[in-house]
Amino acid sequence: MKPQENEILLIYNGRKSHDTKVLGYASAVQKYTVNERNIDKNPLTETQLNQVANDMGLQILDLIDKKSDAYLNEIKDQRFSNEEMMKIVKQHPEILKTPIAMLNNTVFFVHSAYDFVNKGIEIEGIKSKSGNIYESPNRD
Repeated sequence: MKPQENEILLIYNGRKSHDTKVLGYASAVQKYTVNERNIDKNPLTETQLNQVANDMGLQILDLIDKKSDAYLNEIKDQRFSNEEMMKIVKQHPEILKTPIAMLNNTVFFVHSAYDFVNKGIEIEGIKSKSGNIYESPNRD
């Protein structure tokens, strides 16, 4: 599940509007192709989930969206091992914090288009968090 050169592997949940917006950002990235992985239709395997966590330097629990209904209703205040959490995420992919982008040797959560820009990836019309190409560089 490693992206090829000039490829973004985007792990997202098609049921989340924010994730589909980020998919749009990723599709606008110049010089990269997007390989989509909609976990709502094609959940990650335990091996893939473990790989994502390892690549991010995180534990499985760190990949959990603690604001999701499934987490709040079924998991909160319970203790699970990493192995147990992997099984839970496989059964309830909506609790995975998404979207996650994998490109080059980098894996990160994508909160906005600026996360791509901060990694040195160009998106048409977006230059930095403080402005875009339509704004004047001089703010005097």
